[in-house]
Amino acid sequence: MKKLVSISVILLWAAAVACSGQPPNPLIGKWKLSIPPGADSKTYAYCATSMVFTDTTQTLTYAGKPASEKVTYNAAQTAVYPTTVYVIGNAGHTTYNFSSKDKLVQDTAALCPYQRD
Repeated sequence: MKKLVSISVILLWAAAVACSGQPPNPLIGKWKLSIPPGADSKTYAYCATSMVFTDTTQTLTYAGKPASEKVTYNAAQTAVYPTTVYVIGNAGHTTYNFSSKDKLVQDTAALCPYQRD
């Protein structure tokens, strides 16, 4: 009987882990542009000044004008840093590379750096 209970507990735990879906998404939340000290701000002229991500949307603010769209995410191996999150929206996908849970770089030509707000 004791063995049966132990096996049942293990199976229930495995089922719960399997049903939990994707790992936590570190991108969810508010982000602000983080220009490195001494850097020319013109270098980051094409970067959003702020970004907000929810489970289903992203809002990017350029020149004081926010624009929102529905998105999906591909966030794998997010328990270890560095890590990457892919955001898929209307215009294709964007890659965000995390050095820690609070710092990321948007993988575009401008390499826009952000920190959690």
